Amino acid sequence: MRKKNELTNNKQDPQNEQIDFFQIVDHFFRSEPIRQFMNEFDSMFEGSFPQKSIHVNTYETDQTCVIDMQIPPVKKEQIKLELIDQYLTISITNREEIKEYNENSSTFRSYSSLDSLSKTIVLPYKVEEHEIKTKYKNGSLLVTIPKKSTQILLEDDSI
Repeated sequence: MRKKNELTNNKQDPQNEQIDFFQIVDHFFRSEPIRQFMNEFDSMFEGSFPQKSIHVNTYETDQTCVIDMQIPPVKKEQIKLELIDQYLTISITNREEIKEYNENSSTFRSYSSLDSLSKTIVLPYKVEEHEIKTKYKNGSLLVTIPKKSTQILLEDDSI
C-alpha cells in the first residue's frame, strides 16, 4: 500500500488515486479495533428485540374467535392494545438504558435504545372493548372475542 505523501504527489493517474483511496478506507474498516467496535455496536441494537415481528394465529371455537399472538417476552406494561371499529392494534415498546462506569466514577459507556413493534388485525365483526378478554404469559398473548350471532325470528303467517 502507498504512503499518504505518495498519494498526494502522484497526480498522473486519477483512477489509481480512487483505487488507493478505497483501499485505505477498506483497510481502515478491516482493522481489528474498528471491527470490534462495529460488532459491539451492531450487537447493542440486535439484542433489544430478538424477535422482530408479531406472529398471529387466529381460530374459532363454537363460542369465540381467538387471536393467538407470539410476541417478544416483554413486561405487561410495555404492551398496548387499541380497538378502533373492527381494527385491533397491538403495540409493543421497549426502552432500554445502559450506563457503565469506570473506577473513577465517570461514564465509560452510555447506551439507550427505543424499539417498537406493532401489528393491526382486522376483526371479523365489530366488538365492544369490554367484550374482549386477554391473557398474557411468556411471550404469548391470547385475545378472545365472543362470537356475534344474530337469530332471525320467523313470524307466524296465520291469517
